[in-house]
Amino acid sequence: MDHFEIVQEMFPQAEVYVYEEGASIQGFIGLQEGYIAGIFVSGEAQSSGIGRRLIHFAKGIRSQLRLDVYPKNTRAVRFYQRESFEISGEHTEQNTGEREYSMIWKRQ
Repeated sequence: MDHFEIVQEMFPQAEVYVYEEGASIQGFIGLQEGYIAGIFVSGEAQSSGIGRRLIHFAKGIRSQLRLDVYPKNTRAVRFYQRESFEISGEHTEQNTGEREYSMIWKRQ
């Protein structure tokens, strides 16, 4: 998994919400206040609406959400834009030197 160490450091400080089907975890989202520290959906469950459900859950408990995403991850950028996130800035991620978009969603 990319950035495993970073995720491992962040998640003890985050609220983690899990999407389960039966006894199997299909995905999860980690929130630090209004920041989405990570959202993950298992490979076989991708494109089945789980990511959207996790985002909608987070929108139900927060009035504003923020996240950072690599522009080269066009699939993720499009997903967040479909979920009404807007690009609010661009910066270079410290650990990788990669460009990142900052994106934000606010309840209307």
